[in-house]
Amino acid sequence: MTRSQEKGANEITDEAQREAARSGMDVCAILKEMLKKAKADKNMGRERKIKRAEKYLGCRNKRKRGRKS
Repeated sequence: MTRSQEKGANEITDEAQREAARSGMDVCAILKEMLKKAKADKNMGRERKIKRAEKYLGCRNKRKRGRKS
């Protein structure tokens, strides 16, 4: 059996990448700010999408996964 292609990209990843290209900031920093705002607004659906985008872009669990920043 073969594994299917990863499908983590969503509108949040697109938005974060556009903002990173525009402002020159790190994508992970932008996602962190977006998550903070979603938590403040108590928007659970957006929180889940942002967490999925963080996982897809390698911003979550950096210590656990051994990723370099």
